[in-house]
Amino acid sequence: MNKVVVPSNRIRNRVLSLGAAVLSMLPGGRRSSTPRNILVLRLGNLGDMIVAMPAFRALRRRFPDARITLLTSPTRRGMPGAVELLENDPLFDEIIVYYIDESSRMRFLHGLSRRIAGGGIDLAVAVPNHLTRFSHLAKYELLLAWSGVRRFAGFQMVEPADYELRQVDRLLKLLSPLGINRAAIPFPWLTPAQEDENSAERLLASTEGRVRIAMHCGAKRPANRWAPESFIEVGRCLIAEDNACIVLTGSPDEREMTARIAAELGEHVINLAGQTPIGILEAVLRRCAVALSNDTGVMHVAYAMGTPTVAIFSARFHPNIWYPYGDRQIVLRKRIECELCDKDICPMYGYPKCLELISPDEVLQAVRSFLRP
Repeated sequence: MNKVVVPSNRIRNRVLSLGAAVLSMLPGGRRSSTPRNILVLRLGNLGDMIVAMPAFRALRRRFPDARITLLTSPTRRGMPGAVELLENDPLFDEIIVYYIDESSRMRFLHGLSRRIAGGGIDLAVAVPNHLTRFSHLAKYELLLAWSGVRRFAGFQMVEPADYELRQVDRLLKLLSPLGINRAAIPFPWLTPAQEDENSAERLLASTEGRVRIAMHCGAKRPANRWAPESFIEVGRCLIAEDNACIVLTGSPDEREMTARIAAELGEHVINLAGQTPIGILEAVLRRCAVALSNDTGVMHVAYAMGTPTVAIFSARFHPNIWYPYGDRQIVLRKRIECELCDKDICPMYGYPKCLELISPDEVLQAVRSFLRP
């Protein structure tokens, strides 16, 4: 087995802390013991945003009267992120979106600086993930200070001990200097619009009388994709023996795969791939008895809606960090000699052998543990 070697960022974090301390002493700018205008920095797609929801809500509870702005990027254009996820949630007063391809342009940075200065930001809170680079955090410390911000929180890179924490807990820990504790945030974390609830009811109308089991068989990274044939085997057993209706979810790009799975499963399956914008997806998953998913953004949506979740994880990355949160979740992951490769495509076998080690019988047993408690 690969030995887990996590580099220390202790020196980089000291530099970031010292930088924040020095920048806070610059003349001018805005200082307030009770912040009135807060800027939160968080990058990423669905999963990245969902694991940050407890931190977002804790910050709102701590400063209920502040105007809070989220500065975010869903990385690539066209990818869903905070705007789609929080469309019906008054958590933030404003969301500023940018894209990776423009983040290094001086014109963009100058415009962002003017916008921050005009917004009277007096507290900047970084909520970084495990991939956030030192250069990114340092750049924004300087940009924010140039824009008049004099108080900073959360500008820290991951340390080895952080790999023992789930993302939710680590992000809440970053906010502890602001007097925020790690109090549990009850599910659901997301709020579909009533229109989305109505759409979900219409889409699922034909499933009445059967136990709805959501299956998300795709994933952005090939190394995270359990074999479609294995999903089919599990689905067949659930339909035949557990009175299940399989609800297939997926992106428009995954329609061909889900159509093949639906054809193999036959009756008592509904294929919703490409038909569920984020709000409708939330409402659909809330109406399912269990969600079975690869390690992908939809898995995070499922548990965030309070749906019991069975998550299938490859061994490409560290365990625990991205696992679903809560006490109604089961994670299936196998150790292997090449684990922690952090590759999108398996470099040794050409296919995710670590996922092949997870049998349909194991997955079926996990799903049934929620159906037959």
